[in-house]
Amino acid sequence: LVLYELDNKLDFLIKLYDLKKLPKVLMLSGEKGLGKFTLINHFLNYIYDKDNYDLKKKSIDTNSQFYKKFQKNIFENIIYLSGFNFNKIKVDDIRDLKSEILKTTISNKERFIILDDVELFNKSSLNALLKIIEEPALDNYFVLINNKTKPLIETIYSRSLEIKVLLNNQTRHK
Repeated sequence: LVLYELDNKLDFLIKLYDLKKLPKVLMLSGEKGLGKFTLINHFLNYIYDKDNYDLKKKSIDTNSQFYKKFQKNIFENIIYLSGFNFNKIKVDDIRDLKSEILKTTISNKERFIILDDVELFNKSSLNALLKIIEEPALDNYFVLINNKTKPLIETIYSRSLEIKVLLNNQTRHK
């Protein structure tokens, strides 16, 4: 609930967002367990729950309505899919995603689509995903989390702004 060692990355994402320069497709790459999803969690708390997010301490309020909805994966402006949980995302899942993101949200705010363990998606799903991310709708932002457990097709990299998440060994063991 408190961001650890990735403050500068969060500040960078917030700056891009506030300047309206956040790329439509963002990829966080690095070994599993470095805090990529936690970083995105803090970023989304900043965007959707500024009143309850402590930017100075980089701390999330677990009592906020946003936090509770986000944890249950029921917040309307965030779609979360994981290659790990779905035992490899199928093409139909990506097609369903496409039809879902064509709908507007009730709040008419931007929507974030988080694809965790994107390297575990099968090749057909990744190709279907490419079609969606090549022409994202105005208010849709994709966040791809690449845990580098296996190679990812090069065209996904070429459509994303990649942020590498690295921690040195001394920091990792704290």
